[in-house]
Amino acid sequence: MPSATNDDFLSMTPPDTSDIALAASKVSSGAVSDAIQVISTERAALAHLEHTYQTDALAQEHLARAVTRIARTIKHGGKLVCCGVGKSGKIAQKLEATMNSLGIYSAFLHPTEALHGDLGMIRPHDTLLLISFSGRTPELLLLLPHIPSTVPVIAITSHMHPSTCPLLSFQPSDMGILLPAPIHEDEESSIGVSAPTSSTTVALSLGDALAIATARRLHTAPGRGPAEVFKGYHPGGAIGAASMALTPMSMSSASSTSTPSDYIPTQDSIVSFPPADRKGSQQPRVADVSTALDQIPKVSASGKIRFLDILLTAIQHPHAKSWVFLSSSEIIPPRHLRFLSQSNYVDMHVSSFVDLGLPFSVSRKDWLQIPSSSSIDDARRLVSEANATASTTVVVLAVMHDNECLGVIEAEDLWNDCDD
Repeated sequence: MPSATNDDFLSMTPPDTSDIALAASKVSSGAVSDAIQVISTERAALAHLEHTYQTDALAQEHLARAVTRIARTIKHGGKLVCCGVGKSGKIAQKLEATMNSLGIYSAFLHPTEALHGDLGMIRPHDTLLLISFSGRTPELLLLLPHIPSTVPVIAITSHMHPSTCPLLSFQPSDMGILLPAPIHEDEESSIGVSAPTSSTTVALSLGDALAIATARRLHTAPGRGPAEVFKGYHPGGAIGAASMALTPMSMSSASSTSTPSDYIPTQDSIVSFPPADRKGSQQPRVADVSTALDQIPKVSASGKIRFLDILLTAIQHPHAKSWVFLSSSEIIPPRHLRFLSQSNYVDMHVSSFVDLGLPFSVSRKDWLQIPSSSSIDDARRLVSEANATASTTVVVLAVMHDNECLGVIEAEDLWNDCDD
């Protein structure tokens, strides 16, 4: 019988399942055919990924840069922070686990939690890896203005060039790395449903490739290569049992007392910050916690304004803290932006938000004006009084001085962020 060639296994077009001869089985042949079609489709997607990195010079260059960047980060006491949403978030968690098992210090960061305090996980010497097939996931876009400028960003996405990927479009060329993970055919066309299948498979495979290549770059000491490091971090289960059977007791004892990673930073290398100087117990004024009006950008677009245009405007102006002017009389508060980013509204036009009754912009006439000299307690009292007498809830406070608006505050921040 002739041997099978690579072409037999790497055909880019999945076979027609109606032509597949199925073994006699009590299982429904239709169900088995459906399952085989998915397997064949994902095989074709992996073949397409392999072909991309075999033939595309830019993809090869960026993959090499990603390996070098992560290895350098670990050697300098930093870590790889993996981030994604939904199914891509699950792939990011798997990649974090694989990296750690290979002695590459990693952590998973949920982007929504990051905007509510977990941003402290990202340190100046870390590297951020984002996974998003579309390359424009709103939660990830909102995260970018708040990361340290020294942190490089690696993106695993379907885009083939950094200039087309919103997650990288505002990164300096030396700080943004694109790892293309395209699929040969969209999932709805392949299997009749747009559920992440082929797209997450190629992202998972590319993440594994990145992990192994980085481990080989990092672990080069004799007797301490990637295989030995991996075994050292798996004392339990079948892997641990097999390792113990092949390893002398003296060596296994030494391994069990080794540090979790040759490159995990020591306490001295972790950046710490002194407590803020409160200048006594005096409560801050509203002017101290407001966002300056002249720092807030106005969204611009060549045609009808989409939610994506607003997100990109916010990213370009990090000092605005996610405030964006829709027009000279309409402003979008950060909480509204974050709320809308959690749904599939990226390509929706602004007019559609109004039609759907979703929380969006706030008109100037609805801003509650308060003197800039007001204390936080004063502002809380004024907001409570206004809410008790008005038909609508106060959302935006205008900090005024000599009849001029100096800045704005979200009313909710008076209770959430301003306590001593």
